[in-house]
Amino acid sequence: MGGSVSSTLNAASCCAGTGSVYGSTNGTEQAPKNYNTERQVLLKDRSHERQAVASLSRMFETGSGINLYEGDALRALTTLAKSDVHQLQLSAATAFSEVSAYDVRAISGEAISTVLGLLESSHADVQQGAGAALGNLASNMENKRLIVEKGGLQHLVRQMMSANSDAQANAAGCITNLAADAELKTAVAHSGALVPLVRLAGSGNLRVQRNAAGALLNMTHTAEHRRLLVKAGAVAPLVVLLKAIDSDTRYYAVTALSNVAADASGREVVWINEPTLVDQLIEMMSAAPIRTQAQATLALRNLASDSRFQTYVVLRGAAPALLSLLRSPHPALVSAAAACLRNLSIDAANESPIIAAGLLPPLTALISGNDRDVQCHALATLRNLAANGGPNKQALLDAGLFDHLRAALSVPQCPAQVSCEIAAALSVFAATPELWLPIVEQGLCRNLVRLLRSSNKDTEYNACLALRALATKRMPEVFEELMHLWVVRAEPHAGLRAYILGVLTMPEYSRSSIRSIALWLVMALLGCVRVDLRKRIVADCQLMAAVEDITRARVACSSLSSPSPSSDTCSVASSAFSPAELIA
Repeated sequence: MGGSVSSTLNAASCCAGTGSVYGSTNGTEQAPKNYNTERQVLLKDRSHERQAVASLSRMFETGSGINLYEGDALRALTTLAKSDVHQLQLSAATAFSEVSAYDVRAISGEAISTVLGLLESSHADVQQGAGAALGNLASNMENKRLIVEKGGLQHLVRQMMSANSDAQANAAGCITNLAADAELKTAVAHSGALVPLVRLAGSGNLRVQRNAAGALLNMTHTAEHRRLLVKAGAVAPLVVLLKAIDSDTRYYAVTALSNVAADASGREVVWINEPTLVDQLIEMMSAAPIRTQAQATLALRNLASDSRFQTYVVLRGAAPALLSLLRSPHPALVSAAAACLRNLSIDAANESPIIAAGLLPPLTALISGNDRDVQCHALATLRNLAANGGPNKQALLDAGLFDHLRAALSVPQCPAQVSCEIAAALSVFAATPELWLPIVEQGLCRNLVRLLRSSNKDTEYNACLALRALATKRMPEVFEELMHLWVVRAEPHAGLRAYILGVLTMPEYSRSSIRSIALWLVMALLGCVRVDLRKRIVADCQLMAAVEDITRARVACSSLSSPSPSSDTCSVASSAFSPAELIA
């Protein structure tokens, strides 16, 4: 560290002793038009500068461990920073730049102000050193907030508008670090930084591109800031950067686009102005580094939140790439592919292409895996395919759907999130003509009764909905199974009868939808062909009294309808957006 600083100090010592009072470059001394009292003293008496240089030189000669951010060292550097002599300013900027490269402790507002002052130097190399120092210091949380409090954003915006690429890169890099702080994003957004950042993203300088893309990415983590970025024209340069030479730049760009695509306004701009983006993303799914492949896939997932993109993404050939990712040994790629398919499967037109591409076997296998997010995405995708009403339900059976469902349910302490998705899937399968019978034949009704006791209300609701759908089939196989589950001898309070009675005797105002489904289930059982089961229910005084109470209260007639499984599937089975990580 000391070599570069020492050399500038040696040069500075000459300037401090013999330099022009006003730093003129043509030999003619002309007083500046505006200067404060402190500056007049320094200009009239160079002894302050000579003492500052000498003091710093002694510090660097004594070895390491110098703290430039406080005490005598900071006072000496501040003196040099306020000098009108180029070499003295450069010495201060170089010292801050080199020390901050490895020492990024929280520093005082006075030190921050000194560095910010150097950004206003008329010399490009001084600006570059100060900009590098500020970017380094901005990796510390306390320093970030001090930089903003001291007006640093205005300095940085001016630096981004400089013609010097190093100054641009340093300023954009500093804003990248500032924007990593959630509390500072709004200050960045309203500082006038977005439009210069968008312009710099189109720079031909690789470092400027990378830092601008990183800053834009860090501004895509809230809907309001994404809206401002779209308004500032960020989408077009980000799409161009997908072909950048630098791999980090490509990653930042695709991740930022993925986040922007989470909003309708972002998707609208892509749909109207960026017809090649989907093709580029599909290409990146197959050829880019793992993290970029994953983000490209998630970008398609977010675009597919819009119905216009759901069929378009499949038509452009995404299915083969998704199949490859589902088979990948890398969990991040599998998860991204499953999340993307979850949204693509919402559109009924995609059912046949998804099945034709051979996606069902690896997709169903994910149900019995050990990654709960992937399990949930796979379950939701299969639920959507079943709810779409297409002619391909046998393909679901051939892919081993129910074998994997049974395996997932057999896991001790199945994760609540997975149980909820299984119950939702079974509620749709039970209403599907081709898929209800395997639920009964493979003993999954017992699992449904167990899921009725879930503390998760959605899980309970969907399990009850599935049992009601099965009962309305009025098939002997169903009633045989439900009769076995009506009362569980080993656990009298765990059977279907105990659950229904508990629901029907809840207060009238409590959870009317689940009470309605339970009542429908009782009515279906009363209409079954099994005389012994009908008699068993009719002879149950407590249960029949509960049914009569509800009927007399005229609750049943107004609340017996429930959401259709198909529409319920499409409303809850899309993949939720989560912002990608911050870049610091």
